[in-house]
Amino acid sequence: MIIFPKKRVKAAEGLHVKISNHFYYSDFGIRNTGETRYGGRRYILTGAPGTGFFERESESHSYHMFVRKHVAKTKPSYLRMVLGKEPNFGKAIEEGNKALASSTDQRQRELLECYVNALTVARKEERIQRVIRGIKDKMGHKSNKFMVSVLSHYKNKVRQLESDMDSVVWHVKDHCSAETYEAYSKVVDAFTRVASCRRIWFYAPLRKESYSQVFFDMGVFDYIRNEAFLPLMRDPKGVHYYLLPDAMIVARSSFDFDVVPLKTLTIVSQELAIEEPTEAMLGQMGDAASMIKIPEFDLNFYFNHVRAVVDFVRAVDRLKETL
Repeated sequence: MIIFPKKRVKAAEGLHVKISNHFYYSDFGIRNTGETRYGGRRYILTGAPGTGFFERESESHSYHMFVRKHVAKTKPSYLRMVLGKEPNFGKAIEEGNKALASSTDQRQRELLECYVNALTVARKEERIQRVIRGIKDKMGHKSNKFMVSVLSHYKNKVRQLESDMDSVVWHVKDHCSAETYEAYSKVVDAFTRVASCRRIWFYAPLRKESYSQVFFDMGVFDYIRNEAFLPLMRDPKGVHYYLLPDAMIVARSSFDFDVVPLKTLTIVSQELAIEEPTEAMLGQMGDAASMIKIPEFDLNFYFNHVRAVVDFVRAVDRLKETL
């Protein structure tokens, strides 16, 4: 158990600094240094390292509340640190190895192997970042050539680790044909418009509250690398659905997930007409205009837009034709 918020470490010969024992949040492994793709928007870690989403522009107050709830968990908290509730690479690597040892699905094992390797690299980088922060704190606003040279040494290490990370993560583009990847890129573009819909509801008839507002985003799962990131859908139970070119990842956690072939899924859209029998239930939601159903997962999403939803499902259909 960690008790003290800081510890003294040797940063270089003749230089000792105090570094934080708190987890250092960053987007290392998610995008390269200086990369501004997806609008340079803030990356928010939501689970074990390597899993999170990108905050998007929205006028929705409920979405901003949703984002703030996750951001609050990234702020240093002594209690969370002591209780072991902050992200922890050691624990994540251990859980990843356990999941890998018990997995019998080839695709799942492939993703887990890449993830555990990525965690090992990211663990080194995270510690280096805490050392860099410790050196900067000790140097303060005074110029110190020796400390600056030590900082440069550690920053060069980070750049090397970025290269190492790129070689171990699972790259989407390397696991499908050029035709499929082109179709998938169109799906991703269409999904960003769906995610931007003003409201998205999830309908579960057996739940006490049948209608729950949910949010779609572009996200990252277990350091999987894609140029425009992964379409991410959520349900109220906390299950996340990540779309790959040929599969859907159904993630209950970073280590507990299924990889379901896309060709086995039925993804359909429907425009809602006033004479349909769903009119009574939609009255609770106000302006729902369309829906997406994925019956294999018992998913029913309702939207206040039509065109974006229809375009997304059509793009998915074209993607499935390339598989």
